Amino acid sequence: MIRPFFGTQTLTGSAQAVFGTTVTTAFTPPPDPFVNNLNPGSNETQVTIVVGSTKGFLPGDNILVGAAGTFKPGIATANADWGTVKSVVDSTHLIIQGLKQSHAANEWAVLNQPAGNVHIRPVVTSAAAYIGNASTVSSSDLSLLDILPIVDAAGTGPTYVFDAESIGGSQPFTTSEFWIIGTMNDTFLARWTSV
Repeated sequence: MIRPFFGTQTLTGSAQAVFGTTVTTAFTPPPDPFVNNLNPGSNETQVTIVVGSTKGFLPGDNILVGAAGTFKPGIATANADWGTVKSVVDSTHLIIQGLKQSHAANEWAVLNQPAGNVHIRPVVTSAAAYIGNASTVSSSDLSLLDILPIVDAAGTGPTYVFDAESIGGSQPFTTSEFWIIGTMNDTFLARWTSV
């Protein structure tokens, strides 16, 4: 299955999740009504979260929610709050089941699905865009995986695209590990495949 995410995305000038969106309003998941908490063993409750955009999310998708500093290699699944999309209500509201922590505005809601291939294509870029596997991605960060070249608006296609391929039939990637930074208002297109 090939899944697009959001369509053509606009870079913000700061590091952003390739397959994610910002949380725009703080929220706290309700406790399990039978034990009045969200400790291990409690029932997973549902909460409606307000995000920048719900484009790219589908019911049944796994997501991670957390501050940008949470998304670094080796710690993302340990410190981010994990949940499942139960419903896409409208263009800015998702109903998520299983979240356990309170979250602030400007945190990230990031798709966390296994992927066999991740493809990121520059659409119009006035400067290079940098792809990494952490929210700290920059031109000099240790998380840097690849660099997308400049593609002007004159209609010339990109000379290079980022294409992370699996080895054999495995799905070695998770969508939450792809982050990008580039010049504000430049654009890119991302997709991923799964079995």
